Amino acid sequence: MVDQAQIKKRSSSVAKLLICVGLGAVFVPPTVIILGVGMVPTFVARFANPNRVRGTVAAMAAFNLAGIVPVLGILYDRGHTIEQAFRLLSDVYMWLMMYGGAGMAAFLLWGVPLVVQGGYEMQARQYIKRLEKRRSRMIEEWGGQIVADAKILPANPDAPAAKGTPDK
Repeated sequence: MVDQAQIKKRSSSVAKLLICVGLGAVFVPPTVIILGVGMVPTFVARFANPNRVRGTVAAMAAFNLAGIVPVLGILYDRGHTIEQAFRLLSDVYMWLMMYGGAGMAAFLLWGVPLVVQGGYEMQARQYIKRLEKRRSRMIEEWGGQIVADAKILPANPDAPAAKGTPDK
């Protein structure tokens, strides 16, 4: 359950964001246009974050902003006008630059854990194969009776012996 302090903190941060966007729309509209269009992956990550892992939205925002900053630099270089902002938004390479950062963040946040998990699974399968080879060599060396004895012995050495096994 969400307490009143969290609701108040969240509403105050939303109010601050809206004030910044409003002031930006009045004083620097081309920048706000580029930022608004370019930061869509961050907004999507904010509302579609299924497991609410801390830091995922911040990482997405940082990478997304890193992709947008060069586009803003080009906007300032070519003239800070609304027409130039829309001209940049009509260029596919600018979209690639803006969303490329967000794509890298998505891969790092959701793709890398899958790759690492796959690596651990392969490592575990190899370890199991190695143990099975050692087991088969041990059975070869000691005979099949060792398998039967291992099934009879209790897992807890302090537990009483099972029926049919001699006490030591």
